[in-house]
Amino acid sequence: MAERPIVTLLTDFGTADAYVAAMKGVVLSLAPEAILVDISHDIPPQDIRAGAWVLGQAWSSFPAGTIHVAVIDPGVGMDREALLVEADGQLCLAPDNGLLSWVLKQAGQVSLRTLRKEVHRQGEASATFHGRDVFAHAAGLLASGRAMAVDLSEKTDSVIMPSWAGVGVERDRIVGEVVHIDRFGNLITNIQRKQIEEARWPRFAIQAGALTNVRLCRTYGDAKAGELIALFGSSGTLELAVAGGSAAANTHLLRGAAVVVTMGR
Repeated sequence: MAERPIVTLLTDFGTADAYVAAMKGVVLSLAPEAILVDISHDIPPQDIRAGAWVLGQAWSSFPAGTIHVAVIDPGVGMDREALLVEADGQLCLAPDNGLLSWVLKQAGQVSLRTLRKEVHRQGEASATFHGRDVFAHAAGLLASGRAMAVDLSEKTDSVIMPSWAGVGVERDRIVGEVVHIDRFGNLITNIQRKQIEEARWPRFAIQAGALTNVRLCRTYGDAKAGELIALFGSSGTLELAVAGGSAAANTHLLRGAAVVVTMGR
């Protein structure tokens, strides 16, 4: 017996309304054997950056063949493209607005495609609910085996990668920023461990906002109570933390705050 297809959902819809249930109904109408997994529906409304981060922490944990549907879509009904991206054997459906930024940064093999305009539920697609009429419909077709990615989409050369998705790597410094604040108050940056390792500096210094000489530790337990430290979290990116406390509350740094790693002297 063939394995049941997995379809994940990530939105900013919340669960108080029927939006998520409607998307699930569309998928299951086409692929009743599908396993539906909720990554999150609590992304702040229209917060593409937060959604991109959360999706980036979850997608690669799923098996090959998983279909990810991510919908945070302030530009719904406008000219933005609908993406169908193949990443390391998985499929990602999302609006072309930066929501797949972390997936694209992490994946080793990527094929960029856009959904054809005629791919939507029977009748005219709602101008305000592509999550149901376009993305969930396409996911259902893929999960059911009624269509392959090449049947629904066309190749494209580029997708939107917002400025917050990039890190400035220079000869003697790496410039990133806080991209996410988790529920523990950890300030997570977009600076990857491999970027620092590739610099091959014998020593380096970490600055966050106006705070200088932030100490790099291996784990939270290496810090003194109340001390602000830096460490590489489970995402493989640099983050700032306070042992037993909140780095966000202690530093008052917000998402977007600059974090700079410089070559030590």
